[in-house]
Amino acid sequence: MIDDEALARLRRERDQYARSVSELTERFDEKVEELSLVRQVGDALGSSLDLRTVGGRTVDLLQAALAPENCSVMLCDAQGALVLLAARGAFDEAASTFEPAAEAVRFAAGKGIAGAAVRAREAVRLDDATTDRRFVALDSPVAPRSLMCVPLTARDRVVGVINLSDSEPGAFEPRHERLLAIVANAVAMAVENARLFSEVSRSREALADENRSLRRQLSDRFALSGLVGTSPAFRGVLQLVEKVADTTASVLITGESGTGKELIARTLHHHSARAEAPFVAINCAALPESLLEAELFGIERGVATGVDARVGTFEQASGGTLFLDEIGDMAPAVQARVLRVIQERQVVRVGGRRALAVDVRLVAATHRDLAAEMAAGRFREDLFYRLKVVTVHLPPLRERREDLLPLAAHFIARFAARHGRPELPLSRAAARAILAHRWPGNVRELEHAIEQAVLIGEANEIEPGDLGLAAAAPSGVRVEVPDEVDDFREAMDEVQGLAERAMIERALHEAGGNRTHAARALGLARRTLIYKLHRLGIA
Repeated sequence: MIDDEALARLRRERDQYARSVSELTERFDEKVEELSLVRQVGDALGSSLDLRTVGGRTVDLLQAALAPENCSVMLCDAQGALVLLAARGAFDEAASTFEPAAEAVRFAAGKGIAGAAVRAREAVRLDDATTDRRFVALDSPVAPRSLMCVPLTARDRVVGVINLSDSEPGAFEPRHERLLAIVANAVAMAVENARLFSEVSRSREALADENRSLRRQLSDRFALSGLVGTSPAFRGVLQLVEKVADTTASVLITGESGTGKELIARTLHHHSARAEAPFVAINCAALPESLLEAELFGIERGVATGVDARVGTFEQASGGTLFLDEIGDMAPAVQARVLRVIQERQVVRVGGRRALAVDVRLVAATHRDLAAEMAAGRFREDLFYRLKVVTVHLPPLRERREDLLPLAAHFIARFAARHGRPELPLSRAAARAILAHRWPGNVRELEHAIEQAVLIGEANEIEPGDLGLAAAAPSGVRVEVPDEVDDFREAMDEVQGLAERAMIERALHEAGGNRTHAARALGLARRTLIYKLHRLGIA
């Protein structure tokens, strides 16, 4: 038989075992609760990169799991202050400790118990917060007694804090603090990821806005209305460009150096269906044959020691326009490869075997007489006819005398704005010198002369010396100035007025009569354009 002492011992062991089982069960339940909360946090926050959504889901989850009267998430701003992100309360909105004025709730850096938790990077749990000297009372009918603040730390940086409060003293236990610490780790990473995503999105949008702005500037710069010239020769060029721009036809641009062949090529591109795709230009005269091949067709890695793979201009321009400047200087061997790419619409890199599909519109330019080059055997006839589906010939500036003064005025305005200098008018002598000069360097020479004048001019007007031109006409050159016009300024104003009228009418036509769009293309304020329309009598 079991005596009483043995029975008592067995009962004590039974009770101790029961207590152990109860404690283990309680700890097991707590672990299950923790794991369940971790899973809920992962499910709730893992799919969102929006800060407000993360904050809202966090306080909803904490209120459901821990049942505090009030719950909030606050984030650190750039100055270290705590700004409310989201809050929930057990009472109506007006009675909530952290609401109603969500946007107005803000603590200076280190202020309050939440600020102290952030500064110390440690959790704070108080049974009666009102007795703590760090406590800051908010304008609320219900004062919190129990308070728990856990900082949010991500990448070794405190990004915010979670606050729980209750009007009952001692409402939070150590297990609540452990649970909140687990949640805080996940919330901190979700907040940081959302913040980084927001920054990347803003940067991406800023880049997109900048890209759109640059495209608008390019579109305005290369608009037909922005090309200066009213001479019959140049009007013919503009009419031809307008007709062929929005096609896929290859274009050959001919003319002396400095006449603006690349400007016309870019205008063709920006008025085509390929305007949003790349425009790639390469000067065929600037590179030796071996380097030109690599630039045009690309090169594979390892072709020579230290050579890395490089994409060629045909690949870069695919979908857009490839401008081959000074194609008349291209070596015959390279001409043959270019012809093959045009025919097959495929390119093989130097040292490669794989053919890569390309889709480019070709625009070529030369100052040479390609017919003479073909006759001499220096230019392939088959390539010539592939390139010259349409030929645009740019007349030299000496054949565009009517355009000299409008071009000069255009360049004065451009360079004065670029360099922050006053927009000085041409003196009578300077205008005569411009008309007298032969301009062998064409528009480029005039452009450089005007830029120099804008930079070094010191008088109230631009003088011939500022342009690098002699005041008198060069020997053997006759300056033709209308005898019937006594005042030369009147003649100059007349020419400029005709040019201005033509540019405005062309801009209005291209804009479909929309004055705002026409003003943007001309680089004018809408009010300025309307004034000019009235002054020039344009309906």
